[in-house]
Amino acid sequence: MSELTPTPQGPMTDKEMKRAFGWAELEPAEPVVAGSYGTWRLIYHVGEYGMDDGGTLMVCWRFATDWGKPQFDDPSAPNFCSLETDGAASLRARFDAKGGVRPWRKSTIIDVYDDGLREGEVIAITFGDTSGGSPGIRAQTFCEYTFEWRVLANPFATGEFILLPDAPEIEIVPGPAERLVCILPSRANAGEQFEAIVKAEDIWGNPARDYEGTVRFDAEGFEGLSERYTFSTDDAGVVRLPASVIDQGEHWLKVRDEALGAEATSNPLVAAEEMLTQRIWWADLHGQSEETVGTNTAEDYHRFAREYGCLDVVGHQGNDFQVTPENWEEFQRLAREYTEPGRFVALLGYEWSGNTAGGGDHNVYFRGTDEQIHRSCHALIPDKATVDTDRYPIESLFEELRGRDAIAIPHVGGRRADLSRHDPQVVPAVEIYSAWGQFEWQLTESLAMGHRVGVVAGSDGHKGRPGASYPGASQFGAYGGLTGIISEELTREAIFDALRARRCYATTGQRIVLRVQCNNHPMGSELTANEPVLLTVCCVGTTGIRTVEVLRGDEVVHTHDPLADAPLSDDRVRVIWSGARIRGRDRATHWDGRLLVADATIERAEAWAFDGPQEGLTHVSERAVEWESITTGDEDGVDLWLSSAEEAQIRFQSAPASFDCKVGELGREPFVLDAGGVGQQVAVHRLPEGTPPRRISFTWSDDPPPGTSAYWVRVTQDDGGHAWSSPIFVDRR
Repeated sequence: MSELTPTPQGPMTDKEMKRAFGWAELEPAEPVVAGSYGTWRLIYHVGEYGMDDGGTLMVCWRFATDWGKPQFDDPSAPNFCSLETDGAASLRARFDAKGGVRPWRKSTIIDVYDDGLREGEVIAITFGDTSGGSPGIRAQTFCEYTFEWRVLANPFATGEFILLPDAPEIEIVPGPAERLVCILPSRANAGEQFEAIVKAEDIWGNPARDYEGTVRFDAEGFEGLSERYTFSTDDAGVVRLPASVIDQGEHWLKVRDEALGAEATSNPLVAAEEMLTQRIWWADLHGQSEETVGTNTAEDYHRFAREYGCLDVVGHQGNDFQVTPENWEEFQRLAREYTEPGRFVALLGYEWSGNTAGGGDHNVYFRGTDEQIHRSCHALIPDKATVDTDRYPIESLFEELRGRDAIAIPHVGGRRADLSRHDPQVVPAVEIYSAWGQFEWQLTESLAMGHRVGVVAGSDGHKGRPGASYPGASQFGAYGGLTGIISEELTREAIFDALRARRCYATTGQRIVLRVQCNNHPMGSELTANEPVLLTVCCVGTTGIRTVEVLRGDEVVHTHDPLADAPLSDDRVRVIWSGARIRGRDRATHWDGRLLVADATIERAEAWAFDGPQEGLTHVSERAVEWESITTGDEDGVDLWLSSAEEAQIRFQSAPASFDCKVGELGREPFVLDAGGVGQQVAVHRLPEGTPPRRISFTWSDDPPPGTSAYWVRVTQDDGGHAWSSPIFVDRR
């Protein structure tokens, strides 16, 4: 069953195929609200060849989908599916997440046994059978114009599968608005006009296209905004309004819909001042569309990035072994046509997807648009005419790109990059955060190897939502990241040059403003110093900032804690679990568990840094909290308000770690339990009194040791959001 592949059909027409091998239909076929529960009945009509005893039917969904996992054992549980036939055969079914050929991996497989089926008989699969008490099956949580139920038949019991024509399709549409999002540029001069963006999203992060609410603005310090704005369906869930700020300094725009009970505060806008003289452009450098393993078309992807993701820059990185010559021509066209200097930049690129043994995933970006793709292989490209342009292993690609206007950035997703195979002329940065998780080790291990690299982040989104890549309910465990690119101009050339020069930083998706300088040199710089160096840091968060850490290599050499002098809280405790099981593909750590409190009561408990509605607190009482959670290098946790932190004892219970902790014995340093894996740990923090500030600026001096020191900054917000600067490399001889 590991080699299930469609068989070439020869010259048969679709009509002849249906008559010979059968056809499938789906009931109902109306649009479906993303993430809703329902029932769908797929009916396969047997063709004139019949279905032999030992034959198989397979219904395949795309790899990226997070449709509920079909199960056939518990009629009362979610996602229950049932089978029936009007023929003499017996049926049994199973779900295999890797049953089909990429990208059609997720497969419901039905075996026919004890007898065969004849022409005109049917196999009916009820996805979400509610007759035994099941609520149905959960639909995919993200929108798709043509969600396809691809059906393949193995009527001769040979193991060779025939793809049936005219696969059933349905549209996945957004649900009602649940929240607002407000976005501003990160920098603008006082009096300069810009666009203030307000979006409405459903519970899963899709644009709420039918939203017709009225929003009100708290716009102190802004000019040009009306007191309120009423959305129409023509807005399709997003509106751009002209505005400006009056004074220098930091500004946040607040917006609320009282009827919806939703409010949002924008990212910070900083009107020009000494530390923030250049622009910051926001990029999602990594994602895919349905031409490879993603959702919706590449054109839809670029349109979403510009209109709904509200990005300045986007990269489209299809897996190379699936990018046909026709796909590449289309990607080139989109990079040309969607780039509008001053408004939006689309970088041409692809994901070189060689196995880790050959160097692993690297995202390739070009300065221009008339460029040749050099793949790792032609594995899923039927036409092998261009196989001579392949470059494998990674050293062959580096040699091809060296001296050209092209860069390659190591990536961790399924295949992870082999960091030991490095070319300083081609590789300017590493990707340390995406929807796959948090990979700070890509930076620290690269630095330990002597590589001079910066950092970027992206979504590696497969859901067609660059710039707003929510995790949904799939193996993508985190919200997609963003790269802040520092450049005065928004042109393809200026953006590419900034990435190559490491004038960029990574965030966990929040538009955090970050500037780091060393002896007045910007992040990414290389300099020589034979005396102490002065680092200057300015950070403005989307919420309060807990700490800003300065690292030299992998060592924290300075921590700026704005509440260091505040007394410890009498009641607040934060418990954080984090990390990943392994560096490879199936890295997710499942932390489902509970926390028990003795000698105190839980007055209040709130989920901390969970990534979406698929995770969260499932039970809260005076003595216990329970949760469902996965981490993929990132962090989840719970905030507790206790009747007495001094007296409380905590018992933490989950599969990766269990322990007891006396809260009253904690000082400013947390209790930390190492749980193995890649950064797997649990930390119990006794929080200080007070609210952390949203702006932190400081200078710090260090006397670097002989050799090369890489100084970089890690920002941690109160909501768990992070920003990481690209290092500044100081040579001391």
